[in-house]
Amino acid sequence: MDDLGLVISLAVFGVGALFLALAGIMFRIRAIANRKAWDGGTVPLTVIGLIVAAVGLALIYFNYPA
Repeated sequence: MDDLGLVISLAVFGVGALFLALAGIMFRIRAIANRKAWDGGTVPLTVIGLIVAAVGLALIYFNYPA
C-alpha cells in the first residue's frame, strides 16, 4: 500500500476527465438538438473538469515514485 497516494491521484484525475467527457457529450447533444450549445451545464462541467484534472495531474506529479 505504498502507492495509495498515486492511486488516489489517478482517481482524482479520472474524475476530472469524466467531467470533461460529460461536458463534451452535453455540448454535442445540445448542438445536434439545435439549442445553444454553451448553455446548460456545459460551461460549469468544463470548468470543474479542468480544475479537477489539473489538481489530479499535480497530485500525480508529486506522488509518482522516483
